[in-house]
Amino acid sequence: MAALRRTGRQVDGEVLARIWPTHHENVHFYGTHSVDIGGELAQLDTDGYRPLRMAETGGAGS
Repeated sequence: MAALRRTGRQVDGEVLARIWPTHHENVHFYGTHSVDIGGELAQLDTDGYRPLRMAETGGAGS
């Protein structure tokens, strides 16, 4: 961001606050991700697959 500002680009701090990756609780500052393995495994069925998400009905094409 400093390089952009040195070239005269205006960088809005409010915008930066919303796009910085550390605002997600599972993304750490250095880019590593944490995953709740137990929670993810608990979502699997007996064959090891996640259940399908049902399509929304009653949309514009219905």
